[in-house]
Amino acid sequence: MENQSLTTPPPPGPTGSDEELQWRLSLIATENLRGVVFNSVLEVVRQLGDEHAVDRCLQVAGEPRFMDFFNYPFNSLIKMTYTAAWLLGDKYGGFDKAVWHMGHQAASSFYSSAAGRAVLLLGRGAPARLLDTLVSAFQMTWKDVEVSAQLTGPRSAILTYNRDFLPRPYTEGGLVATFDAAKIRGIKIHSRPTGPLDTEYELYWE
Repeated sequence: MENQSLTTPPPPGPTGSDEELQWRLSLIATENLRGVVFNSVLEVVRQLGDEHAVDRCLQVAGEPRFMDFFNYPFNSLIKMTYTAAWLLGDKYGGFDKAVWHMGHQAASSFYSSAAGRAVLLLGRGAPARLLDTLVSAFQMTWKDVEVSAQLTGPRSAILTYNRDFLPRPYTEGGLVATFDAAKIRGIKIHSRPTGPLDTEYELYWE
C-alpha cells in the first residue's frame, strides 16, 4: 500500500471545519461499511443528543434508515459524524469534545454487548492481551485502517493508526472507554499526528 503520509496533502483548515471535512471526504475512494455501523452511530447521537440530531444525520447521509447487513458508502458515515459533532458542540464544549464523547459512548455501548464482552474476556484485564484483542477486533470492522500496538514498558504502549478517517478525539474517547470497561485504571493518552491520516497514541496506565 502506498504511504499515505507521503501522498496525502495536509488538511486546509482546523479539525471540525467544513474545509477539513471536504478534504477528508475527497480522500475516500469506494469504501463501504455495513449498516450496523451506521446504526450504532445514530444510537450514540440519540443517547448524547436528541431525535432532531438523528434526523439531521439521516438527511446528510441521504438515507431514510440503514439496514444492518446492507452496505453503505463510508463517506456518509464521516458526514454523519461531523454533522452530529456540530449539533452537539454547544452541549459538550466544541467540536473536539463532542467527537470525544461520541467515540467514548460508541465504545461503551459496544462493550456492553455480547461481542464487546467477548473482547474483554479475551483480554482478561491484562493490558497487553487487551491491546492485541483490540487491534484484531478493530481491523475486523474497519478493514481499510491499519492498526498496530507496541508495548513500551510495563504500563505503557503505543497504538499506531494509519489511514484513519475519523478525527483523533473520536479514537481517544473510544480508547478511554475500552480501558474503563476492562477496569484498567489511570489511563492517559497523548496523541501525535504522523501524517494527514496517521496518528500515534501513547498510552499510560496505573
